[in-house]
Amino acid sequence: MPITFTGGLKPDFPDNSFGSEKTHVKQLGVDLIAGTAFKNPLASALSTLVARIDTIQTALAVEISTSLSEKTTILNRGFSSLPQGWQDAVADGQLGYSHHNMSDVYEAIDDYYDHAVTLNEHLTTLKNYLTQADVDNFKLHNELLCGLDDAPPQNIEKPNQVALMGIARSITDLENNHGITFTNYLTGLFGALFTGDVTIAAAQTHMNTDPLSAGTYQPLSVLTNVDKSYVSGATGDARVWNDDIVESKLTPLFAPFIAHSAQQPTHLAAFTAHITDDMAYYRMVLAKIKSYVQAYQVSGHIKDPYYRFMYTDVFGHDDIQQTITDLANGDID
Repeated sequence: MPITFTGGLKPDFPDNSFGSEKTHVKQLGVDLIAGTAFKNPLASALSTLVARIDTIQTALAVEISTSLSEKTTILNRGFSSLPQGWQDAVADGQLGYSHHNMSDVYEAIDDYYDHAVTLNEHLTTLKNYLTQADVDNFKLHNELLCGLDDAPPQNIEKPNQVALMGIARSITDLENNHGITFTNYLTGLFGALFTGDVTIAAAQTHMNTDPLSAGTYQPLSVLTNVDKSYVSGATGDARVWNDDIVESKLTPLFAPFIAHSAQQPTHLAAFTAHITDDMAYYRMVLAKIKSYVQAYQVSGHIKDPYYRFMYTDVFGHDDIQQTITDLANGDID
Protein backbone atom coordinates (compact mmCIF):
# COMPACT_ATOMS: atom_id res chain seq x y z
CA MET A 1 0.00 0.00 0.00
CA PRO A 2 1.20 3.59 -0.58
CA ILE A 3 3.28 5.28 2.11
CA THR A 4 1.81 8.55 3.34
CA PHE A 5 4.36 11.20 4.25
CA THR A 6 3.65 12.76 7.64
CA GLY A 7 2.17 16.19 7.11
CA GLY A 8 3.99 19.25 8.42
CA LEU A 9 7.45 17.66 8.56
CA LYS A 10 10.32 19.94 7.46
CA PRO A 11 14.11 19.90 7.87
CA ASP A 12 15.37 21.37 11.14
CA PHE A 13 16.35 24.76 9.73
CA PRO A 14 15.97 28.21 11.31
CA ASP A 15 12.49 29.75 11.17
CA ASN A 16 11.61 31.55 7.93
CA SER A 17 14.71 30.27 6.14
CA PHE A 18 12.59 28.94 3.31
CA GLY A 19 11.12 31.57 1.02
CA SER A 20 13.99 34.00 1.62
CA GLU A 21 15.75 33.44 -1.71
CA LYS A 22 17.80 36.44 -2.81
CA THR A 23 16.50 38.11 -5.95
CA HIS A 24 19.81 38.10 -7.83
CA VAL A 25 20.25 34.36 -7.20
CA LYS A 26 16.74 33.70 -8.47
CA GLN A 27 17.32 35.74 -11.59
CA LEU A 28 20.66 34.02 -12.25
CA GLY A 29 18.92 30.67 -11.91
CA VAL A 30 16.29 31.64 -14.45
CA ASP A 31 18.94 32.66 -16.99
CA LEU A 32 21.05 29.57 -16.37
CA ILE A 33 18.10 27.23 -16.83
CA ALA A 34 16.98 29.07 -19.96
CA GLY A 35 20.48 28.99 -21.42
CA THR A 36 20.63 32.77 -21.73
CA ALA A 37 23.24 33.49 -19.06
CA PHE A 38 26.32 33.48 -21.29
CA LYS A 39 27.45 34.72 -24.68
CA ASN A 40 30.33 33.96 -26.99
CA PRO A 41 32.54 37.06 -27.33
CA LEU A 42 33.91 35.66 -30.61
CA ALA A 43 30.51 34.85 -32.12
CA SER A 44 30.16 37.86 -34.41
CA ALA A 45 33.66 37.59 -35.86
CA LEU A 46 33.31 33.84 -36.36
CA SER A 47 29.94 34.29 -38.06
CA THR A 48 31.41 36.81 -40.50
CA LEU A 49 34.34 34.51 -41.26
CA VAL A 50 32.11 31.49 -41.88
CA ALA A 51 29.78 33.56 -44.08
CA ARG A 52 32.74 34.54 -46.25
CA ILE A 53 33.81 30.90 -46.54
CA ASP A 54 30.26 30.05 -47.65
CA THR A 55 30.38 32.77 -50.30
CA ILE A 56 33.64 31.44 -51.75
CA GLN A 57 32.38 27.87 -51.71
CA THR A 58 29.17 28.84 -53.49
CA ALA A 59 31.21 30.35 -56.30
CA LEU A 60 33.58 27.37 -56.36
CA ALA A 61 30.67 24.97 -56.70
CA VAL A 62 29.92 26.48 -60.12
CA GLU A 63 33.57 26.14 -61.17
CA ILE A 64 33.72 22.53 -60.03
CA SER A 65 30.44 21.58 -61.65
CA THR A 66 31.17 23.23 -65.00
CA SER A 67 34.71 21.93 -65.38
CA LEU A 68 33.65 18.44 -64.26
CA SER A 69 30.90 18.38 -66.87
CA GLU A 70 33.21 19.39 -69.71
CA LYS A 71 36.08 17.09 -68.84
CA THR A 72 33.61 14.21 -68.46
CA THR A 73 32.20 14.93 -71.92
CA ILE A 74 35.67 14.77 -73.47
CA LEU A 75 36.54 11.57 -71.59
CA ASN A 76 33.29 9.83 -72.49
CA ARG A 77 33.56 10.46 -76.22
CA GLY A 78 37.21 9.35 -76.25
CA PHE A 79 40.36 11.24 -77.15
CA SER A 80 40.49 9.68 -80.61
CA SER A 81 36.98 10.90 -81.47
CA LEU A 82 38.16 14.26 -82.70
CA PRO A 83 35.66 17.05 -83.42
CA GLN A 84 35.15 17.96 -87.09
CA GLY A 85 37.01 21.24 -86.57
CA TRP A 86 40.10 19.33 -85.44
CA GLN A 87 39.88 16.97 -88.39
CA ASP A 88 39.61 19.92 -90.76
CA ALA A 89 42.60 21.61 -89.10
CA VAL A 90 44.70 18.49 -89.62
CA ALA A 91 43.55 18.28 -93.25
CA ASP A 92 44.68 21.89 -93.69
CA GLY A 93 48.14 21.00 -92.39
CA GLN A 94 47.75 22.44 -88.88
CA LEU A 95 49.74 20.89 -86.04
CA GLY A 96 48.51 20.38 -82.47
CA TYR A 97 45.19 18.69 -83.20
CA SER A 98 45.92 15.00 -82.63
CA HIS A 99 44.38 12.66 -80.09
CA HIS A 100 47.41 13.37 -77.88
CA ASN A 101 46.48 17.05 -77.89
CA MET A 102 42.86 16.19 -77.04
CA SER A 103 44.16 14.15 -74.10
CA ASP A 104 46.11 17.21 -72.97
CA VAL A 105 42.97 19.37 -73.27
CA TYR A 106 41.31 16.95 -70.87
CA GLU A 107 44.31 17.15 -68.53
CA ALA A 108 44.22 20.96 -68.59
CA ILE A 109 40.55 21.00 -67.59
CA ASP A 110 41.19 18.27 -65.04
CA ASP A 111 43.99 20.37 -63.48
CA TYR A 112 41.59 23.28 -63.10
CA TYR A 113 38.96 21.00 -61.59
CA ASP A 114 41.43 19.41 -59.16
CA HIS A 115 42.72 22.75 -57.90
CA ALA A 116 39.16 24.00 -57.40
CA VAL A 117 38.25 20.83 -55.49
CA THR A 118 41.39 21.08 -53.36
CA LEU A 119 40.61 24.66 -52.40
CA ASN A 120 37.02 23.74 -51.61
CA GLU A 121 38.17 20.86 -49.40
CA HIS A 122 40.55 23.13 -47.49
CA LEU A 123 37.75 25.63 -46.94
CA THR A 124 35.44 22.86 -45.73
CA THR A 125 38.08 21.64 -43.28
CA LEU A 126 38.49 25.11 -41.80
CA LYS A 127 34.74 25.75 -41.70
CA ASN A 128 34.07 22.43 -39.97
CA TYR A 129 36.77 23.21 -37.41
CA LEU A 130 34.84 26.35 -36.54
CA THR A 131 31.26 25.07 -36.79
CA GLN A 132 30.95 21.30 -36.46
CA ALA A 133 29.32 20.23 -33.19
CA ASP A 134 30.41 17.53 -30.75
CA VAL A 135 33.91 16.96 -32.11
CA ASP A 136 37.28 18.03 -30.74
CA ASN A 137 37.67 21.35 -32.57
CA PHE A 138 37.75 25.10 -31.97
CA LYS A 139 33.96 25.35 -31.74
CA LEU A 140 33.85 22.90 -28.83
CA HIS A 141 36.77 24.57 -27.06
CA ASN A 142 35.37 28.06 -27.56
CA GLU A 143 31.87 27.20 -26.39
CA LEU A 144 33.10 25.26 -23.35
CA LEU A 145 35.13 28.31 -22.31
CA CYS A 146 32.26 30.77 -22.61
CA GLY A 147 29.62 28.47 -21.10
CA LEU A 148 27.46 27.90 -24.18
CA ASP A 149 28.39 24.20 -23.99
CA ASP A 150 28.40 22.67 -20.54
CA ALA A 151 30.18 19.39 -21.28
CA PRO A 152 32.27 17.81 -24.05
CA PRO A 153 31.26 14.54 -25.72
CA GLN A 154 31.94 11.44 -23.67
CA ASN A 155 35.24 10.53 -25.36
CA ILE A 156 36.76 14.03 -25.17
CA GLU A 157 38.36 15.34 -21.97
CA LYS A 158 38.11 19.12 -21.70
CA PRO A 159 37.18 21.46 -18.82
CA ASN A 160 34.08 23.60 -19.03
CA GLN A 161 33.53 27.16 -17.87
CA VAL A 162 32.27 26.15 -14.41
CA ALA A 163 35.34 24.00 -13.78
CA LEU A 164 37.74 26.66 -15.04
CA MET A 165 36.19 29.41 -12.90
CA GLY A 166 36.39 27.08 -9.90
CA ILE A 167 40.04 26.32 -10.61
CA ALA A 168 40.87 30.01 -11.01
CA ARG A 169 39.15 30.79 -7.71
CA SER A 170 40.82 27.87 -5.94
CA ILE A 171 44.39 28.70 -6.90
CA THR A 172 43.88 32.42 -6.32
CA ASP A 173 42.50 31.76 -2.83
CA LEU A 174 45.31 29.33 -2.08
CA GLU A 175 47.97 31.81 -3.09
CA ASN A 176 46.27 34.64 -1.24
CA ASN A 177 45.94 32.57 1.95
CA HIS A 178 49.62 31.69 1.88
CA GLY A 179 51.03 35.05 0.89
CA ILE A 180 52.08 34.12 -2.64
CA THR A 181 52.44 36.91 -5.22
CA PHE A 182 49.21 37.51 -7.15
CA THR A 183 48.87 36.00 -10.63
CA ASN A 184 45.96 36.60 -13.00
CA TYR A 185 45.07 33.05 -14.04
CA LEU A 186 41.86 33.99 -15.85
CA THR A 187 43.58 35.23 -19.01
CA GLY A 188 45.51 31.98 -19.29
CA LEU A 189 42.69 29.59 -18.49
CA PHE A 190 40.36 31.41 -20.90
CA GLY A 191 43.07 32.39 -23.36
CA ALA A 192 41.12 31.81 -26.58
CA LEU A 193 38.38 34.19 -25.47
CA PHE A 194 40.93 36.96 -24.93
CA THR A 195 43.07 36.54 -28.06
CA GLY A 196 40.96 34.50 -30.47
CA ASP A 197 39.78 37.63 -32.28
CA VAL A 198 43.32 38.20 -33.58
CA THR A 199 43.38 34.73 -35.14
CA ILE A 200 39.92 35.21 -36.63
CA ALA A 201 40.90 38.59 -38.07
CA ALA A 202 43.95 37.07 -39.78
CA ALA A 203 41.81 34.36 -41.34
CA GLN A 204 39.21 36.94 -42.36
CA THR A 205 41.84 39.05 -44.12
CA HIS A 206 42.89 35.97 -46.07
CA MET A 207 39.32 35.00 -46.92
CA ASN A 208 38.59 38.50 -48.16
CA THR A 209 41.10 37.91 -50.95
CA ASP A 210 39.12 36.50 -53.87
CA PRO A 211 40.47 33.18 -55.21
CA LEU A 212 38.36 33.78 -58.33
CA SER A 213 39.92 37.19 -58.96
CA ALA A 214 41.65 36.04 -62.16
CA GLY A 215 38.34 35.04 -63.75
CA THR A 216 36.02 32.04 -63.89
CA TYR A 217 35.69 28.97 -66.06
CA GLN A 218 32.21 29.28 -67.50
CA PRO A 219 32.63 32.49 -69.55
CA LEU A 220 35.53 30.89 -71.44
CA SER A 221 33.20 28.35 -73.09
CA VAL A 222 36.15 25.97 -73.29
CA LEU A 223 34.34 22.99 -74.80
CA THR A 224 32.47 25.20 -77.26
CA ASN A 225 35.76 26.65 -78.48
CA VAL A 226 37.37 23.21 -78.64
CA ASP A 227 34.48 21.88 -80.74
CA LYS A 228 33.91 24.89 -83.00
CA SER A 229 34.31 24.83 -86.76
CA TYR A 230 37.72 25.27 -88.31
CA VAL A 231 38.32 28.51 -90.19
CA SER A 232 41.43 28.56 -92.34
CA GLY A 233 43.71 31.44 -91.49
CA ALA A 234 42.01 32.23 -88.18
CA THR A 235 44.28 33.67 -85.49
CA GLY A 236 44.24 34.10 -81.73
CA ASP A 237 41.12 32.95 -79.90
CA ALA A 238 39.29 32.66 -83.23
CA ARG A 239 41.22 29.47 -83.87
CA VAL A 240 39.88 26.09 -82.88
CA TRP A 241 41.15 25.71 -79.32
CA ASN A 242 43.69 22.98 -78.69
CA ASP A 243 45.63 22.07 -75.55
CA ASP A 244 48.05 25.00 -75.83
CA ILE A 245 45.22 27.53 -75.91
CA VAL A 246 43.20 25.81 -73.19
CA GLU A 247 46.21 25.61 -70.88
CA SER A 248 47.03 29.27 -71.49
CA LYS A 249 43.48 30.18 -70.50
CA LEU A 250 43.09 27.97 -67.42
CA THR A 251 46.49 28.10 -65.74
CA PRO A 252 46.19 31.81 -64.79
CA LEU A 253 42.70 31.12 -63.42
CA PHE A 254 43.69 28.42 -60.95
CA ALA A 255 46.92 30.10 -59.82
CA PRO A 256 44.96 32.05 -57.14
CA PHE A 257 43.40 28.74 -56.02
CA ILE A 258 46.87 27.41 -55.23
CA ALA A 259 47.88 30.57 -53.39
CA HIS A 260 44.64 30.63 -51.40
CA SER A 261 44.88 26.93 -50.48
CA ALA A 262 48.49 27.29 -49.36
CA GLN A 263 47.49 29.53 -46.44
CA GLN A 264 44.67 27.36 -45.12
CA PRO A 265 46.87 25.09 -42.94
CA THR A 266 48.34 28.20 -41.29
CA HIS A 267 44.93 29.35 -40.11
CA LEU A 268 43.93 25.87 -38.98
CA ALA A 269 47.16 25.63 -36.99
CA ALA A 270 46.53 29.04 -35.41
CA PHE A 271 43.09 27.99 -34.17
CA THR A 272 44.52 24.69 -32.91
CA ALA A 273 47.25 26.57 -31.06
CA HIS A 274 44.58 28.26 -28.92
CA ILE A 275 43.36 24.85 -27.79
CA THR A 276 46.87 23.53 -27.21
CA ASP A 277 47.97 26.60 -25.25
CA ASP A 278 44.80 26.80 -23.14
CA MET A 279 44.93 23.11 -22.26
CA ALA A 280 48.64 23.34 -21.38
CA TYR A 281 47.91 26.29 -19.10
CA TYR A 282 44.99 24.42 -17.52
CA ARG A 283 47.20 21.42 -16.76
CA MET A 284 49.91 23.69 -15.38
CA VAL A 285 47.43 25.29 -12.97
CA LEU A 286 46.14 21.89 -11.86
CA ALA A 287 49.71 20.75 -11.22
CA LYS A 288 50.41 23.90 -9.25
CA ILE A 289 47.30 23.41 -7.09
CA LYS A 290 48.34 19.82 -6.45
CA SER A 291 51.84 20.93 -5.48
CA TYR A 292 50.46 23.55 -3.08
CA VAL A 293 48.19 21.02 -1.39
CA GLN A 294 51.01 18.51 -1.07
CA ALA A 295 53.49 21.15 0.11
CA TYR A 296 51.25 22.29 2.96
CA GLN A 297 50.48 18.69 3.84
CA VAL A 298 54.20 17.94 4.12
CA SER A 299 54.69 21.20 6.01
CA GLY A 300 52.29 19.95 8.65
CA HIS A 301 54.13 16.65 8.89
CA ILE A 302 57.66 17.98 9.34
CA LYS A 303 56.66 20.17 12.28
CA ASP A 304 55.91 17.04 14.30
CA PRO A 305 58.96 14.86 15.14
CA TYR A 306 56.88 11.68 14.87
CA TYR A 307 55.94 12.28 11.23
CA ARG A 308 59.13 14.19 10.42
CA PHE A 309 61.12 10.99 10.96
CA MET A 310 59.75 9.54 7.71
CA TYR A 311 61.15 12.49 5.75
CA THR A 312 64.52 12.67 7.49
CA ASP A 313 65.27 8.96 7.82
CA VAL A 314 63.10 7.01 5.35
CA PHE A 315 62.07 8.57 2.05
CA GLY A 316 63.04 12.24 2.19
CA HIS A 317 65.38 13.40 -0.57
CA ASP A 318 68.42 15.54 0.25
CA ASP A 319 66.58 18.67 -0.89
CA ILE A 320 63.68 18.09 1.49
CA GLN A 321 66.04 17.23 4.33
CA GLN A 322 67.88 20.51 3.76
CA THR A 323 64.58 22.38 3.90
CA ILE A 324 63.74 20.63 7.18
CA THR A 325 67.14 21.57 8.60
CA ASP A 326 66.88 25.20 7.50
CA LEU A 327 63.39 25.44 9.01
CA ALA A 328 64.53 23.90 12.30
CA ASN A 329 67.50 26.31 12.46
CA GLY A 330 65.25 29.32 11.85
CA ASP A 331 67.02 30.16 8.59
CA ILE A 332 63.70 30.07 6.72
CA ASP A 333 60.12 30.54 7.85
